[in-house]
Amino acid sequence: MGDLYRSHSRTGLGVTPFDDARRAVVIEEPRLPAPWINYLSNGELHAFVSQAGGGCLWWRSPLSFRLTRYRQQNLPLDSPGFYVYLREPRGTIWSPTLRPCPTAVDERRSEHRPGISRFLARRGELAVELTLFIAPDEHALVWDIGLRNAGAADRALDVFAYAEFGMFDWQQDTDWEYYVRHNLNVWFDPGAQAVVYLYHHHYHPKILEAPLAWLAATAPVKSFCGDRDVFIGNYGDEGRPSGIRQNDLGNAEIACGEPCAALHTPVRVPAGGAVRCAYFLGVTPAALPGWPAALERMRGTVAALRQPGRVDELRAGVERWWTEHLAAFHADLPDADCARMINVWNPVQCVHTARYSRSFSSQASGVRGMGFRDTCQDLLAIAYRKPDWAERTLLYLLSQQGPDGRTVHECFPGESRPPSPGLHIDDPLWLPMLAHAVLAETGDAALLERRVPWLGPDGRPTADGATVWEHLNAVVLFMESHLGEHGLPLILDGDWNDSIRKLASPARGESVFAAQQYVYVLRLLERMARGRTGTDAERYAALRAKQERAILACAWDGAWWRRGFDRHGEPIGSAACRYGQIWINAQSWAVIGGVGSRAQHERAMQSAFDLLNTDFGLKKLHPSFRSWPEEADPYSGYSPGCGENGAIFCHANTWAIVAEALLGNAERAWRYYRQLVPHLALQKAGLQRYQAEPYAYVSNIVGPENPKFGWANVTQVTGTAAWMDVAATQYLLGVRPELHGLRIAPCLPAAWTSVTVRRRFRGCRLEIAIRKPRGPAAGVRRMELDGEDLKVEDGALVPATALAGRSRARVAVEME
Repeated sequence: MGDLYRSHSRTGLGVTPFDDARRAVVIEEPRLPAPWINYLSNGELHAFVSQAGGGCLWWRSPLSFRLTRYRQQNLPLDSPGFYVYLREPRGTIWSPTLRPCPTAVDERRSEHRPGISRFLARRGELAVELTLFIAPDEHALVWDIGLRNAGAADRALDVFAYAEFGMFDWQQDTDWEYYVRHNLNVWFDPGAQAVVYLYHHHYHPKILEAPLAWLAATAPVKSFCGDRDVFIGNYGDEGRPSGIRQNDLGNAEIACGEPCAALHTPVRVPAGGAVRCAYFLGVTPAALPGWPAALERMRGTVAALRQPGRVDELRAGVERWWTEHLAAFHADLPDADCARMINVWNPVQCVHTARYSRSFSSQASGVRGMGFRDTCQDLLAIAYRKPDWAERTLLYLLSQQGPDGRTVHECFPGESRPPSPGLHIDDPLWLPMLAHAVLAETGDAALLERRVPWLGPDGRPTADGATVWEHLNAVVLFMESHLGEHGLPLILDGDWNDSIRKLASPARGESVFAAQQYVYVLRLLERMARGRTGTDAERYAALRAKQERAILACAWDGAWWRRGFDRHGEPIGSAACRYGQIWINAQSWAVIGGVGSRAQHERAMQSAFDLLNTDFGLKKLHPSFRSWPEEADPYSGYSPGCGENGAIFCHANTWAIVAEALLGNAERAWRYYRQLVPHLALQKAGLQRYQAEPYAYVSNIVGPENPKFGWANVTQVTGTAAWMDVAATQYLLGVRPELHGLRIAPCLPAAWTSVTVRRRFRGCRLEIAIRKPRGPAAGVRRMELDGEDLKVEDGALVPATALAGRSRARVAVEME
């Protein structure tokens, strides 16, 4: 067991100390205004758990195989979860987690680490530690429990574990539960000494893949329960269940009703000593075909999990995975707050968004599939750590594209359902960005020759297909066939800003933002085409020049870039507008896309700072649109300062950071970055107002035109994570992969004099030591690779050819 009284460096709030040496956030007061969750996963079995013990477990998809229930937004907050109860001989019941028992304890602490959560509590002379993680090699959530007795006499205890099962298919559980609860069995299997749950509703779309779920223990089982109503009791609750109060779970098995799994295991903790026990909440896939083969497989899995030392081996495997993943990039910085996010918590969150898109969290209900634009962006932050993962996802996303270049807006790789048909102008544009990110990391141009099926009109892959390069060419075909009267891309159903569709119609309404992105994408395609035969590079260059001319002819408003044109041809995002006069994305993407002059870039970004910046970041637009009841036909139902109507949209802030870094405005770029470091934002707003996790980015923060200014929303599953990672590693620190090598273009604060970055690149472990004089830096003056000078006249690039055959190398960078 760990030390319950370990000391930590604090953030000043007393609730969010970080133990950076152990990559841990330690929550010393778990009674928070909102759940702060951690994701646990082995890639197929997934869970999230809060600092209070609430959480949910699912296999593959939270839509089709949600194993346990979790009730977002309902009271009691953050329930149910993965609950352990300790019953003392005189009947006192308490838990290592804040939920579910109301019994007071003398000490309590929660701790989240990558892939592992730990809960510690002490009541009198008895301390308990619960550690949760998902086994990397088995489909099981491990509940590792340690008990320590500081007293002079042995302590007898009854330990209980409890989880509430659901009906797997979330929609059926929500809409038809009162019918489908008659399609299940829960029983105790003597061979495995486990509670077993078999769900067999014939209308489940993937019933033959549905797993067998089970709960087993390492200690001998005294009693069990598979019926939630029996376990809880009439009008009871999870705080003091009837079965635990009676110290006998009743051994209830059911063939219909409300399923659960509860186990009762007595233990004795010796005086001055400690004991360990464990529970395993797991699944065995494909329960029904060939029954009872799944039951035999389950028994084998449980037996293997019970082997001495196995729990420790599995936990070590989780830690190894995360250590390897985080080692792909590490920066030694003079700013501990920034270093913590860049090295640990931001890349941790990027794994979660790559796995879950925008689907499931303590706030998000899990009904969404894989957002097309979302996943393209999420994998940008995976490409340089796990390029194989990014490549697999890219190939899948390409299979969701039609021959005319259009893509789906949302797809469901884990479900038997068609993709969402929405037509958003920006969806295809993210494909070349992800393809370029993968190619820049691997250097494997053969990827472009891989064949991928098209998506047919019926939502299924066609028998024929095309190369990756032909798929990317189709993006250009789509864009060129969807230009409006100003020569700019049509808005269609949205252009990343979904609400902007209100101002457009299918044939009218144009996006300057999408036009700037299109210019950027054409430049990427032009670079990728340079190494290929044919005239694609020249064609893309010509199309890029045409699009730039179209933007310059209509989009400059005098002090910033317009956002677009509405269905009547009137400007959106102009000083002449009543609301929404300036929008952040059109200013940042002009710089990223290289559209316009340096003077225009500087003027537009200064306007963004003057009109959009707050203590918590840049607003999405200004001023906010009024909504009902003030306006009879408002732009949006969002209240002013909320969501896409004037909130601090953190995702959009990342592009402003990139833009300021590209302009060389280091102080402002890092100011924007630090404004959104989550625990710094929490400190400024205060815990009760900000509410969200101090270690994970959010989608948006309510803006100053709203009384709830500073409230952080849509936590964890947000595109902010990937783009903040890209902004920090590739633009602020400036270590950016390109097709022919690694670009070194740091944009560092004046007060910094040195930074060291360790990064894997194409099989070589690089140590990049960056030195600069105190004060503003003008760029890279000199660069060496293992003591030999590299040319920097055309930009500081470490050529991939120079790294060939090296497993380790040192790059020395001097800035001027």
